[in-house]
Amino acid sequence: MSINDSILNSVGLTDKNIKFIISEDGNFNELVPYGHYHHLVLLYKASLATPPEYCPQCGFSLTDHLYLSGTDSAKYKLPTTNGYQQILYLTKQRYQCRRCRSTFVAQSPDFMERSSISRPLLHQIIDLAKRDISEKNIAYILHLSTSKVNQLMHHAAKAYQTNYTKKLPTVICVDEFHYAKYQYSFEMIDGRTSELIELFPNRTSTNIRKYLSNYALTNRQRVEYVVTDMNANYSTPLRQMFPNAQIIIDRFHIIQLAMKAVQSTRITIQRAINNKHSRVYKLLKSNWQFFITNLTKLDLNQTRWFKGINEYMYPQDALQLVFGLSHHFKQAYEVYQAILTSQQNHSFDDFSAIVAQYKPNHSAMDQVILSYKKNYKGIKNAFSNPASNGRIEGTNRRIKQIGRTAYGYGNPHNYFFRIRLQLFNRHQIKVNFMNLLTQKTTMNLI
Repeated sequence: MSINDSILNSVGLTDKNIKFIISEDGNFNELVPYGHYHHLVLLYKASLATPPEYCPQCGFSLTDHLYLSGTDSAKYKLPTTNGYQQILYLTKQRYQCRRCRSTFVAQSPDFMERSSISRPLLHQIIDLAKRDISEKNIAYILHLSTSKVNQLMHHAAKAYQTNYTKKLPTVICVDEFHYAKYQYSFEMIDGRTSELIELFPNRTSTNIRKYLSNYALTNRQRVEYVVTDMNANYSTPLRQMFPNAQIIIDRFHIIQLAMKAVQSTRITIQRAINNKHSRVYKLLKSNWQFFITNLTKLDLNQTRWFKGINEYMYPQDALQLVFGLSHHFKQAYEVYQAILTSQQNHSFDDFSAIVAQYKPNHSAMDQVILSYKKNYKGIKNAFSNPASNGRIEGTNRRIKQIGRTAYGYGNPHNYFFRIRLQLFNRHQIKVNFMNLLTQKTTMNLI
């Protein structure tokens, strides 16, 4: 391998027509002060002479039909190494067509027109953007301006288009996340690998149907299971768009709905107590976690310390104290504990009996039972299928962390693009996003 090829490999370039200038003592770069603040950079000098086959203006074949017409110089930024920014001063040969007399300079696939950012540096930007690093820190690491990095991301985000030909998995998890005031996004991930399929800016049933209809029917028919919560916007469009899929209601949301009803009833009776210094008021206010704890995890033969009233009591005595105040709370608590038990035992028959035997009493639990009845089939599937929304809840945490790292995004397109950049698989990142960042329409603005 020649010295020139070794230098090309070290700076990430691939064009063999780039010839580096090597001094007599073997030096091919130098550490020099650069820019307004005179920070040290590694400076390379090279030349490029690649005669094109055809004239870019008239299309005339240029074999032995061109003149050498001087040179042009350009400055390109290379990937950062050892904390130093690398700058390439490239002298490019200028040519003139004998037919139309137009002039043009030698081009290299390692660089883009009207841009000082080299392709290897773009790869480095993408590699850093895939991690939980803000654009400001990326710019600092690569010795670029924050606006330059933001501009790259912004124009690539605007050029992004959803790939509706992508093969859908057999198990899909769907959910939403909050990305702006009163704005929620609809997202889908692979239920087996946690890979992000796509996210859309609206979660209404009309828009969900519109988004999913862009996928071919044969592609949507591949889906066997769709895991979701009990959001009313999802049930109808998901059944229509995935005709062969079973809808599964996530088990966590089944429990959470009943738990919220217990909490709502507790707060209602707590606020109805006039004496804020009474034992029962302090018990309800300071020990809310106790009332949503699974009864099987409580030791009924052992006293425990209750905050607020500051005394030891048996759990059943504390419960009876509250039950004597409100029979609505007693019913809600017993239904909640029964649902927990049916989930632990994986018994849909027990769950079905709870729903069938429930008697409405104008409490928050009435709406919970009504929601269970509306999603009866999906809940039944949840008892017989292990699929859950646990993976997508983990994805939501990562999405929120992306927003926290950037201290929020003013432009949702930039937010979605950064989410895709971090959550899509590596093959899609290298192929799709490098194409977006190197599009001529994008680079005209850089």
